Amino acid sequence: MWHDKNGNPILTNGYQSGLSLGSSFAVPSAAEERYVAKFRNLQFERESLHNNLCFVPISLGQDYHEGNKLDSIMRLVEKTFRECVIIVSDMLHRHTLRIADPELSVERAFVKSVNVGKRWVEENAGAWAGLSIPYRLVYWSDLLGMEAYPDHRKQLDAFCGRDSAASNLVDTMVSHFVDSACREETPEEERARVAVLSREYLLEEHAIQLRMLPEMFPDHHFIYPHTNRLDPLMDFYERMTGNVCRWLRVRISRKGKSV
Repeated sequence: MWHDKNGNPILTNGYQSGLSLGSSFAVPSAAEERYVAKFRNLQFERESLHNNLCFVPISLGQDYHEGNKLDSIMRLVEKTFRECVIIVSDMLHRHTLRIADPELSVERAFVKSVNVGKRWVEENAGAWAGLSIPYRLVYWSDLLGMEAYPDHRKQLDAFCGRDSAASNLVDTMVSHFVDSACREETPEEERARVAVLSREYLLEEHAIQLRMLPEMFPDHHFIYPHTNRLDPLMDFYERMTGNVCRWLRVRISRKGKSV
């Protein structure tokens, strides 16, 4: 069982530190494409990371969190940190599913997102099964169900309501989501629908990953492939807390080419 700094248990859906999921998951063959993950513009001394906990939040459906690309990230984590927590963002994915399918109900999106998370674990377990450092899997549905979440969400909403610069950063991130999901000819009413779901996705994500988890685990870092949405996210965190954001950018390369 995973515990926070106060000794309170955090559900892990049966996955224990160092638990192997079996030997049925194939090791990549020499003929398959291989990738190398490296830090990009690391803002901390590398040695300072060795005694820290690393969170690896998984964006379901993104190719950089699949197969050998994910494997390269886990190898970097293994060399750098003392412990790893893989966050399977199953229930968070319900917002993305509803963005893609306007007819999908809230209830159906909940069920589908949980199933997508389970399938992702089954297909990618080889990336962490052989890690030499302790690791845990934590599902978003567990984090969302913690008693601390509603209070953190209220505080985040209040902060955005009184800080116009922070609100503008959220708007910027929402725009990234909308531009990715919609074509130029997409009607304004559909873009507005996507924007509402995107905002809810971001605020839920930020309440947990920028507020709740950092408070529970001060000696932490998040590791994530470099994307455009990281810039406003990191600025948002620093404006909210006054501290340097502990999200570390990663570049994934194949044969000298970044992907």
